[in-house]
Amino acid sequence: MISVPELAVILATYNEADNLRQLVEALESLEIDLQLVVVDDNSPDGTGLIAQQLSARFGNITVVNRPAKLGLGSALQSGIAAALNAGAQYIISMDADQSHDPADVPRLLAAIKTGSADMVQGSRYAPGGGVEGWNGKRRLLSRTANLVYHWGAGTPHECTTNFRVFSRRAASAVLSRAKGNGYEFMPESTLLVLASRLKIQEIPITFTNRRLGESKLDNRQVIRGILFCISGIFMYRLRLGRFFRPKAKDAMDDPDSTI
Repeated sequence: MISVPELAVILATYNEADNLRQLVEALESLEIDLQLVVVDDNSPDGTGLIAQQLSARFGNITVVNRPAKLGLGSALQSGIAAALNAGAQYIISMDADQSHDPADVPRLLAAIKTGSADMVQGSRYAPGGGVEGWNGKRRLLSRTANLVYHWGAGTPHECTTNFRVFSRRAASAVLSRAKGNGYEFMPESTLLVLASRLKIQEIPITFTNRRLGESKLDNRQVIRGILFCISGIFMYRLRLGRFFRPKAKDAMDDPDSTI
């Protein structure tokens, strides 16, 4: 009989050789039925080789090797597709640089298993959440972006986080409509879940800035994020394109629903 994991964890990697092994070991120590999906964009530092070694060691790690750096959003979409194909009931994404605490994974999983939401996310800006290790500029940029989304589109306290768990229904809704290949995929997927008339719940977490390796967020990604913030909110408010709203009955009739 083929074993179907309850939870698939998506790790998108590019030059995370200093972090991946420790993160995977921490996740494997959790008492959870999980499958790891590592999507590596041909990292020059050998992250892909480390992923293959960890796969051979633990036996529950799928490694998706891509030919080049194609973007975080693109990598996450590849991971979600692999997790859905594996039959995972829930799919969680998290940063591969140890900014997200693996000890918070059971909290997010327990919350979504109640059936009260189709996406549960770890939020820096929900009451009780926080950030450690960021400078003032990074804090201002992130906080401003999330306030604009909150005021302009009615999103939760945060929509730029990559620490979130999806039901199959929410993951399928995002995968069928998403176009963002970079960091803009995170707020885009939040808007797509809301546009699909699905509920989002927030769990406060503490985000810790990476201690090893270098951030992949450059000025080009920041500009793309600003442009998507403007266009995404506009399209969402007007229910245009991929942000159209299905009828309420149609949203509840999905066979992949966990509710």
